[in-house]
Amino acid sequence: MTQDILPGQLVQSTAGRDKGKYFLAMERNGGIVSVADGYMRKVQAPKKKNIKHLKKYNLVAEDLAQKLLEDKRVTNVEVDRAIKNLVVGLEG
Repeated sequence: MTQDILPGQLVQSTAGRDKGKYFLAMERNGGIVSVADGYMRKVQAPKKKNIKHLKKYNLVAEDLAQKLLEDKRVTNVEVDRAIKNLVVGLEG
């Protein structure tokens, strides 16, 4: 289920001290996903999470996903804003 996490996809931590927090997947390397929230976990120093400890949602920040795939610069403000917009979509 969690094996197909894409760059820019909304994920939620299910383990660790950040349990329950929302992140965007930045990059995937085998069973490890680099995640950032633009606030506590910056784009420059993403958190590396085991894929087993993430719950994925079928929501992707399309503009950021395109930038990540093209290796363009993504800012912390963009990540933070995208997460807030996607979470509102979940709840509303």
